[in-house]
Amino acid sequence: MGEFFGFEQRMERYRCLLDVPEEMIFFFEPDGYVCERNHLVTNQLEYEEEEALFIQEIFPSVFELEDGRVKLAGKPEGERFEAAVYRKNQTCIPASAYICFLDEEETGCYGMCCARNIGKYKETAKDLISAKVEVEEVHKERNEFVANVTHELRTPVNGVMGLAQNLLATDLNSEQRESVDIIKQCCSNMIKIINNILDFSKLQSGKFTIEYNEFSFHQMMDKLVKVNMPQVESKGIKLICNVSADIPDRIIGDELRLTQVLNNLLSNAVKFTSVGQVVINVVKTIDLDEEFELFFMVIDTGIGIAEEEMDKLFRSFSQADASITRRFGGTGLGLSIVKNLVEMMGGSVNVESEKGKGSTFSFSVMVKKTEPDTGSETEDIKESSYLFNLGDISADDEEEGTELYILGSAENIKEINANMEKLVICIEMENWDRADTFADNIKQLVAEDTMNLKRKAFRLQMTVRKGAHEAAIEQYNELKRAIIEAFGEEEG
Repeated sequence: MGEFFGFEQRMERYRCLLDVPEEMIFFFEPDGYVCERNHLVTNQLEYEEEEALFIQEIFPSVFELEDGRVKLAGKPEGERFEAAVYRKNQTCIPASAYICFLDEEETGCYGMCCARNIGKYKETAKDLISAKVEVEEVHKERNEFVANVTHELRTPVNGVMGLAQNLLATDLNSEQRESVDIIKQCCSNMIKIINNILDFSKLQSGKFTIEYNEFSFHQMMDKLVKVNMPQVESKGIKLICNVSADIPDRIIGDELRLTQVLNNLLSNAVKFTSVGQVVINVVKTIDLDEEFELFFMVIDTGIGIAEEEMDKLFRSFSQADASITRRFGGTGLGLSIVKNLVEMMGGSVNVESEKGKGSTFSFSVMVKKTEPDTGSETEDIKESSYLFNLGDISADDEEEGTELYILGSAENIKEINANMEKLVICIEMENWDRADTFADNIKQLVAEDTMNLKRKAFRLQMTVRKGAHEAAIEQYNELKRAIIEAFGEEEG
């Protein structure tokens, strides 16, 4: 009785297996006659329950009859493959089929075939391919449109900038010169935005390439510092650049793209720093036979970035805070372009920051070595007056600027005096935008001191922003007296 019950259970499990909902199952004899099949064969192929079926009629491209026995016509046994399955009305459906031959003595049949209807999958795949083609066409049209528009915009912007430069060479009064300077600066900002959009478009379309050529690394860093120095000086902050002595002058890499990445990070650091300093550190990390890795750090004492806003930094058209766009401008493309360029040069970008305490952007790139040079070019370079330090980066170098935050120190007083002098000049010339910058610097330099100084510095900045000449002078004198009282006559 137990053996009979076990047999019944096994037969029930066998019937459940036959009724797998997604697979048509056929058992067939040597001549191809289908001796057993599941209900899905009847449902999908439209045969009657007891109607005779032959496997070679259902799979005409898979089986062939030879000497009264069916065999596979070039299809693999024991592997999945695609095949057409024919219905009773001679229409067919695409299927994924699996065929194996069995031991006739043990199983009572010659072979087994499983087939799954993949018509819906094929249609979905076709729709996906069509959608992909459409998206690619849209992207292509968009990129071509952006490229054309940016090229067209460059012509009038360059024309306006050229005219502004010509005007600056003529006799202008202070008010006219200031207006033309603003026009020139606006044109310069517009060109940067246009270039960023064009670069982003090229990156999206895969037309951006990295070109490896030999160049002078020291001269590249020198130009980088010189180009950004006017912006640094206008903010009244420090720029320190340290290049490790073991980095050779002549290297092979993409000077243009490396400069673009550094310019972007450096200009961002200066833009978001009102007081303190920006430091560029460059060291050699990995040294291989034919190439080595350069590791760059751009450190600032600016506004910083909150931890929850970090993930937005490298997204296209995104900035950490919506108010940043209103306050500092920009398209939000710069860091996205930086990330793409660094990755194309075999490196990665990282950022560490704290709100209100500055940021550190770091990245690494792989560059190639040049053939050893027996000349004295290296000596000449080291003796020339570069703006950066060719020696090793030391702890003393990194701590040099921290005196700015020791209130009442000689360095702090020096910075306050420098900003005060520049502020007076700007007030006299009624250059209120520039005056606001120096007033903000002064406010931050005394921000952690007595509340009296902080209030007076804040009132001075608010007065400057209103553009009130006499009131600004009065507030300036009041703050100066307060600083002398706090720090002493000699220093103040």
